[in-house]
Amino acid sequence: MPSHPGRPRIGSLETRTAPVWRALADPTRRRVLDLLLDGPRITGDIASHFRISRIAVMRHLGVLSDAGLVVSRKRGRERRYYLNAIPLQDIYRRWFDPQAAGWAAGMLRLRSSVEGKRTSEESTKPSVDIALDIRIGGPPAGVFKALTVDVDGWWGHPMLRPQATGLTLERRLGGLFIEHWGRDGAVLAVVTQWAKDRHLELTGPFHLGLGVGVASFDLAPVSEGTRLQFSFRAFGPIDSDLALQFSKGWTELVSRRLKALVEDGTRLGIAPEPGRRSSGG
Repeated sequence: MPSHPGRPRIGSLETRTAPVWRALADPTRRRVLDLLLDGPRITGDIASHFRISRIAVMRHLGVLSDAGLVVSRKRGRERRYYLNAIPLQDIYRRWFDPQAAGWAAGMLRLRSSVEGKRTSEESTKPSVDIALDIRIGGPPAGVFKALTVDVDGWWGHPMLRPQATGLTLERRLGGLFIEHWGRDGAVLAVVTQWAKDRHLELTGPFHLGLGVGVASFDLAPVSEGTRLQFSFRAFGPIDSDLALQFSKGWTELVSRRLKALVEDGTRLGIAPEPGRRSSGG
C-alpha cells in the first residue's frame, strides 16, 4: 500500500518512537509528564508528589530524558525539568494529517499555562518559562546562519505585529533585533550574548508589554546534524493570553519553521524570498 504523501516511513517511525512508547508505558512516568504540563519543576517538587524514593523518581526522569520527553536546565543550584512534547509529533504523524503535526507540541504546551491562583512566593516565578530540545538536519554553522542572517525566513506571525513587513538582526554583541513597519518599526530585542555558530541570546520586550524576555539558543554538533537547546523566560506583568501565545509561538517558530528552513529551504517566515520583505505596511 503506498504511503501517505509527506508522511514518514513506518519502519523509521517505529525505530524513533520505541523509546517514547517505553517511557509512556509506566504510570509513574505519565504522572510526571502530567505534573510538567503545569510548568517546569525542580527535582524535589516532582518527588514530593510520589510515595517512592527521590532516587526512584530521578530514575524515572532519566528514562523520560532519554526518550526526549523531558529536558532539564540548571538554574543556579537547582535543576528544572520541562516537558518537551516534540517527540510526540512522530506518534501524531503516524496516524494523523502531517500538515497539522507541526502544531501538536504547541497545543500540548497550551495546557501547561492554565491559570490558577498564585501565592506570593509563586509571583516571583517567570511569567513564561519554556525549553525545547530539537535535532536539526544541518551543521551548526548553517543553523546559526539561518538564526541570524535569514531570520525573516523562519520568524513570523503570531510573534509579530499585524503591520510588520520584515525583520533584521544586527549580527554583533549589542546588535538590535528590529521589526520593520515599512519606514517605521520597533526593537524586539538586543543581542546580549554571541558566540558564532554556538550560542545566541536575545533580551528585550518581544511585544510583551511591560514584560522582558530572554531567548537563548545553544547549538552543538551531533551525528544527525545539530542539537539545538532553546529556552525562553519572560518576567513582569504579562497577560495570561499573551503568555499562552508565546508558549505556542516559540514551539512553532523553532521546532517547525527554523527546522524546515535549514533542512529543505522551506520559508515559513514573513519573507517569502531571501532578502525580500513582504508587501504591505
